[in-house]
Amino acid sequence: MNMPQAVSTVLIKKYATFNGRAGLSEYWWFILFLTLGNLVFSGLDSYLGTTAGFMYQGNIEIKTSLFNGIFSLLAFIPSIAVAARRLHDVNKSGWWQLLMLTIIGIFPLVYWLLKKPVNEGNRF
Repeated sequence: MNMPQAVSTVLIKKYATFNGRAGLSEYWWFILFLTLGNLVFSGLDSYLGTTAGFMYQGNIEIKTSLFNGIFSLLAFIPSIAVAARRLHDVNKSGWWQLLMLTIIGIFPLVYWLLKKPVNEGNRF
Protein backbone atom coordinates (compact mmCIF):
# COMPACT_ATOMS: atom_id res chain seq x y z
CA MET A 1 0.00 0.00 0.00
CA ASN A 2 1.32 3.45 -0.87
CA MET A 3 0.59 6.80 0.75
CA PRO A 4 -2.41 7.87 -1.41
CA GLN A 5 -4.03 4.45 -0.94
CA ALA A 6 -3.46 4.54 2.82
CA VAL A 7 -4.86 8.07 3.16
CA SER A 8 -7.95 7.28 1.07
CA THR A 9 -8.53 4.06 3.01
CA VAL A 10 -8.27 5.75 6.39
CA LEU A 11 -10.05 9.03 5.58
CA ILE A 12 -12.73 7.84 3.15
CA LYS A 13 -13.35 4.10 3.24
CA LYS A 14 -12.77 3.51 6.97
CA TYR A 15 -13.17 6.99 8.52
CA ALA A 16 -14.61 5.75 11.81
CA THR A 17 -14.14 1.98 11.44
CA PHE A 18 -12.69 0.56 14.63
CA ASN A 19 -13.20 -3.09 13.62
CA GLY A 20 -10.83 -5.11 11.50
CA ARG A 21 -7.12 -4.81 10.99
CA ALA A 22 -4.68 -2.28 9.52
CA GLY A 23 -1.29 -3.30 8.24
CA LEU A 24 2.01 -1.62 8.96
CA SER A 25 2.05 0.30 5.69
CA GLU A 26 -1.51 1.61 6.06
CA TYR A 27 -0.83 2.89 9.57
CA TRP A 28 2.61 4.41 9.02
CA TRP A 29 1.77 6.03 5.67
CA PHE A 30 -1.19 7.70 7.38
CA ILE A 31 1.02 8.85 10.28
CA LEU A 32 3.45 10.38 7.74
CA PHE A 33 0.49 12.12 6.06
CA LEU A 34 -0.61 13.54 9.45
CA THR A 35 2.91 14.75 10.22
CA LEU A 36 3.29 16.44 6.84
CA GLY A 37 -0.21 17.93 7.09
CA ASN A 38 0.55 19.39 10.51
CA LEU A 39 3.79 20.90 9.22
CA VAL A 40 2.10 22.41 6.15
CA PHE A 41 -0.87 23.83 8.03
CA SER A 42 1.30 25.16 10.87
CA GLY A 43 3.45 26.93 8.29
CA LEU A 44 0.34 28.27 6.55
CA ASP A 45 -1.03 29.54 9.86
CA SER A 46 2.26 31.27 10.64
CA TYR A 47 2.49 32.79 7.16
CA LEU A 48 -1.11 34.06 7.14
CA GLY A 49 -1.03 35.17 10.76
CA THR A 50 -3.91 32.92 11.78
CA THR A 51 -2.09 31.83 14.92
CA ALA A 52 -3.37 33.34 18.14
CA GLY A 53 -1.85 33.06 21.58
CA PHE A 54 -3.00 33.95 25.04
CA MET A 55 -1.55 33.74 28.51
CA TYR A 56 -2.90 31.23 30.99
CA GLN A 57 -2.45 32.08 34.66
CA GLY A 58 0.12 34.70 33.78
CA ASN A 59 2.99 32.49 32.69
CA ILE A 60 1.89 29.79 30.25
CA GLU A 61 1.30 30.81 26.67
CA ILE A 62 -1.23 28.73 24.77
CA LYS A 63 -1.24 28.99 20.99
CA THR A 64 -4.05 28.07 18.66
CA SER A 65 -3.95 27.83 14.89
CA LEU A 66 -6.95 28.04 12.61
CA PHE A 67 -6.01 25.76 9.71
CA ASN A 68 -3.91 23.33 11.74
CA GLY A 69 -6.72 23.12 14.29
CA ILE A 70 -9.29 22.26 11.62
CA PHE A 71 -6.94 19.66 10.11
CA SER A 72 -6.34 18.10 13.53
CA LEU A 73 -10.05 17.96 14.35
CA LEU A 74 -10.85 16.28 11.02
CA ALA A 75 -8.05 13.74 11.52
CA PHE A 76 -8.80 12.96 15.19
CA ILE A 77 -11.34 10.12 14.75
CA PRO A 78 -9.56 8.43 11.81
CA SER A 79 -6.30 8.53 13.78
CA ILE A 80 -7.82 6.69 16.70
CA ALA A 81 -9.61 4.25 14.37
CA VAL A 82 -6.51 3.31 12.35
CA ALA A 83 -4.47 2.89 15.54
CA ALA A 84 -7.15 0.57 16.94
CA ARG A 85 -7.09 -1.48 13.73
CA ARG A 86 -3.27 -1.55 13.83
CA LEU A 87 -3.38 -2.88 17.40
CA HIS A 88 -5.88 -5.52 16.26
CA ASP A 89 -3.30 -6.61 13.68
CA VAL A 90 -0.93 -7.54 16.53
CA ASN A 91 -3.74 -9.19 18.53
CA LYS A 92 -4.24 -6.32 21.00
CA SER A 93 -7.41 -4.47 21.87
CA GLY A 94 -7.79 -0.93 20.57
CA TRP A 95 -8.33 0.17 24.16
CA TRP A 96 -4.56 -0.19 24.69
CA GLN A 97 -4.31 3.26 23.08
CA LEU A 98 -5.17 4.65 26.49
CA LEU A 99 -1.56 3.88 27.43
CA MET A 100 -0.71 7.14 25.64
CA LEU A 101 -2.11 8.94 28.67
CA THR A 102 0.84 7.72 30.73
CA ILE A 103 4.47 8.51 30.06
CA ILE A 104 5.76 4.96 30.49
CA GLY A 105 2.88 3.46 28.50
CA ILE A 106 4.03 5.06 25.27
CA PHE A 107 6.91 2.57 24.95
CA PRO A 108 4.90 -0.67 24.73
CA LEU A 109 2.36 1.08 22.51
CA VAL A 110 5.03 2.15 20.01
CA TYR A 111 6.50 -1.37 20.13
CA TRP A 112 3.11 -2.87 19.23
CA LEU A 113 2.54 -0.33 16.47
CA LEU A 114 5.91 -1.29 14.95
CA LYS A 115 5.44 -5.03 15.40
CA LYS A 116 4.78 -7.42 12.52
CA PRO A 117 1.21 -8.79 12.25
CA VAL A 118 0.09 -11.80 14.26
CA ASN A 119 -1.75 -14.21 11.98
CA GLU A 120 -2.02 -17.36 14.08
CA GLY A 121 -4.58 -17.16 16.85
CA ASN A 122 -5.49 -13.55 16.11
CA ARG A 123 -8.95 -12.82 17.55
CA PHE A 124 -9.55 -9.74 15.40
